[in-house]
Amino acid sequence: MCVCAALIRMAAAQERVALVVGNSAYEHIGQLRNPKNDAADLSEKLKGLGFEVFGGTDLDRRALVQALIQFGRAAEKADVALFFYAGHGLQVNGQNYLVPVDALVEFESEIDLSLVSLSGVMQQLDRGSRTNIVFLDACRDNPFSKQLARSMNRAAVSLNKGLGRIQSGSGTFIAFATQPDAVAGDGTGRNSPFTAALLDNIATPGQSISDVMIEVRNEVIATTNGTQVPWDSSSLTGRFAFSPGSAPAPTEAAPASATIEKDAYDQAVEVGSCGAYEAFQRRYPDSFYAELAKERAVTACEAPSQSIYESLALNVPATRAIEKTGDCDSGPFDVDYCASSVLPPIKSNHYSPGMMFDGTRETAWVEGDKADGVGETLTLHFGRERTLAGFEIVNGYDKDQRTWTNNSRVKMLEATADNSPHMSIELRDVRGPSRVDFNPPLKTSYLALQISEIYPGAKYKDTAISELYPIFSD
Repeated sequence: MCVCAALIRMAAAQERVALVVGNSAYEHIGQLRNPKNDAADLSEKLKGLGFEVFGGTDLDRRALVQALIQFGRAAEKADVALFFYAGHGLQVNGQNYLVPVDALVEFESEIDLSLVSLSGVMQQLDRGSRTNIVFLDACRDNPFSKQLARSMNRAAVSLNKGLGRIQSGSGTFIAFATQPDAVAGDGTGRNSPFTAALLDNIATPGQSISDVMIEVRNEVIATTNGTQVPWDSSSLTGRFAFSPGSAPAPTEAAPASATIEKDAYDQAVEVGSCGAYEAFQRRYPDSFYAELAKERAVTACEAPSQSIYESLALNVPATRAIEKTGDCDSGPFDVDYCASSVLPPIKSNHYSPGMMFDGTRETAWVEGDKADGVGETLTLHFGRERTLAGFEIVNGYDKDQRTWTNNSRVKMLEATADNSPHMSIELRDVRGPSRVDFNPPLKTSYLALQISEIYPGAKYKDTAISELYPIFSD
């Protein structure tokens, strides 16, 4: 009686709505065993937690769209809106899609007609509810990958595993069954590993949603022997618990400086490169996170590298130091970054050389050439002669898969330095950090990198570089 009374009081205080969908019986692609069970079991659990539940199992596109419309209208008046989906999901060019049971996609132009975009779901969540929650147990292989790979222009379209990151507004909590761009298992029991863990923990009295996800994550890691790690992203502005109970005692707020250091460390981890960790250590040598960054740097700095001597032209005359020209910004390690051109700001987005050492892939230097940037130059001035072992680069505008694909990336760089031969460097067309080693290291006061060839963007000619860090051995 006490629990029921508490739930009634909670429901009266908060209007909660949920759209729960589990698709198993696919008509044209491989069927899945667990999603219908996952949706049915979670629906019952949510009803007991004061939610009005919409949706169902094995929904075709028409039924799924109708459920979304009904749910969106209910969300306008709700305090809390929750969306759960289990079934096939996929991403194309960084866009996530849910797969109705009647979906059949053989060509790129059919994607928006046959599937339901996750961005459309997010629009329904944003219609009025103050707290929005998304659980996605759909991180499986793309069921249409073979058909689409045959029919699409591979240079312009990217087909990734699992689901990609989701952009959301304030007041939203998003949880994936596993990391973005990774694949989750369907499980061997009645429920998937992720949903089984969610069912075990969601009703814990007084447990915040963040604490629930910690328990879910640990349970899934244990169940899958570490092969699947649930991931979440939160922009909630207040504490939310599914079940009533005593809230944990408030803790003393961390000093502002500690928060800044943690944010900087998280950005270094996001970039994951040797240069990013070294930059953090230089900027925050006394930080609690400095030792952690040092340990991570050991692994990152030993990452497989790309030797520039595979394409070194030794017969080109040596060069001498050059003056600073173009747009210049002062970066880490007492290095000045100069660019021969910069794309003018667009709204609040800036593309100066400083974007290459801010520790995040969310920003990038973008050249300002009217063509594709071939011939544009980046020059790193060290202020004195240094021993340059190489550099790390995050090629392209690596904000997300779609942005990276749409913009051009560097394919070939022509490198010059003090008293050193001309060097031609070919970069692989991959996201994330890459390392280029000079063997032996160069004694130089600068490094000039001129773009000589690019990987064309699917939509824009602009060529971008997200991060660039010199690696010194002195």
